[in-house]
Amino acid sequence: MWLLVVNRKAGKERAARLVSAFEIFLNNHGEAYEIVDEDSAAKTINKIGALVASGKFTKLIAFGGDGLVHLCVQLLVDTNIAFGVVAAGTGNDFARTLAVQNMSIGELYRLYSQPSDHQIDLVKINTPDRVAYFVQVLSTGFDANVNSLANRIKWPKGKLKYSISMLMTLNKFKPIKYLITIDDVTLHKEAMLISVANGNCYGGGMKIQPTALNNDGILDVLMVSPVSKLKLLLLFPRIFSGTHINHPKVSISRGKRIALTANTDCFADGEYISSLPIEVTVLGKALHTWISK
Repeated sequence: MWLLVVNRKAGKERAARLVSAFEIFLNNHGEAYEIVDEDSAAKTINKIGALVASGKFTKLIAFGGDGLVHLCVQLLVDTNIAFGVVAAGTGNDFARTLAVQNMSIGELYRLYSQPSDHQIDLVKINTPDRVAYFVQVLSTGFDANVNSLANRIKWPKGKLKYSISMLMTLNKFKPIKYLITIDDVTLHKEAMLISVANGNCYGGGMKIQPTALNNDGILDVLMVSPVSKLKLLLLFPRIFSGTHINHPKVSISRGKRIALTANTDCFADGEYISSLPIEVTVLGKALHTWISK
């Protein structure tokens, strides 16, 4: 049985139009389904939680952006419910990673009608106050500050919003002193930003770690050492192409457990998580999904 979750506000109500089109395919093929269409995140969480606990559903399809993806993932941990997405948000990075962001409703219906043939890693975040999970990228430092500002900007959308946020953040930003542990190795590090990548992109296609794989059981940790504001200004746009990883001030490490302590906040999948300290741990192949071949 299908569970459809929609954020009607996503994409200027594009999500609402897409879920209506998807319903036509379900009805035409005699599929049983239920829709969660609430007017707040809290109501959506409560409704999904109750329906998931009922044991009736084998797949959950989110109609919205990465914010809705992040919300749904929290409720699918330790279940066998397959998770798909119909991209209707601003960033759509999870859909981009699975190569489904440009598929038609008919193509998506045919894909999601098949048994889920793909498993990806989830990442568990332990904070002093709660536990959360993410599928794409956790960011701290400069890019987290950019993310925070971009979330408050209503216009423009997409990549331009993040570029404007970057320029506005740059003026007051200073390097941050981190204490970081990657598996069993601990170091003190001054950095402009540290990101932990499960997927390879965030922020509407910004390729923060272009070689990251979400099914290899490993997290990619990207660190940018202190640079001048001018150099950071020139470096940051290169994230859109992924060429920033070749810069001498950029280093990449890999591990399964990452602990971060610093005077800064973190975001994951574009959503605010908490201030540091945090610890993140990869959960290998913990989410059932589909990928476009």
